[in-house]
Amino acid sequence: MISKKNKGNLFLITILLFVIMFYGYYIIQNKGSIEVKKNQTDNQLPNVTNLEKGVTKFFDVEYKIISNNNKNYFTRGKEALISLDNPNLVKLNTVHSFTTLNDGTSLNIKSKKGEYQKENKNIMYSDDVIITNKKSIIRAEKANFYADKNLIRLEKLTYKDEINLIKGDFAELNTITNNIEIFMKNKNDKVYGQRK
Repeated sequence: MISKKNKGNLFLITILLFVIMFYGYYIIQNKGSIEVKKNQTDNQLPNVTNLEKGVTKFFDVEYKIISNNNKNYFTRGKEALISLDNPNLVKLNTVHSFTTLNDGTSLNIKSKKGEYQKENKNIMYSDDVIITNKKSIIRAEKANFYADKNLIRLEKLTYKDEINLIKGDFAELNTITNNIEIFMKNKNDKVYGQRK
């Protein structure tokens, strides 16, 4: 007959063997780990993108801006990049901004790239900027929206509607009144315009 002391020792040895087998089988395997071979760079690792360190990427974002006169402006982007070094600046790809003007029409701004400043709520559009309202289309190299002034400043633009075609170096578009003023860099140059 086995004594109580031997039964206790046998039970303790059985538990100890079970713990060692469990640890050896489940914990050492660590199925979630990635095996890194020598001379393998970060870009060769599975699921590692070429993004800079400290940059966070978001998809299908929307920002709502309320201007000084309580006007709502919406900006959407297919991608948004925020850097840990400058979290106030949001870099956007495939940008679309829109608002409703006082006359009830919609003002749309589209570009391939944009930068949204969270602190002052200004947006800089670049790379194929297109602004549409009613039947007018403005194409520009760059556009800057200033939320505190309800103003869009454009560079190297072409304005076209059903009757007119106007080219200029700079323009200011008031997003409340929908008035546009077109200027040239050199005051001696004239704004080019053509009427159909």
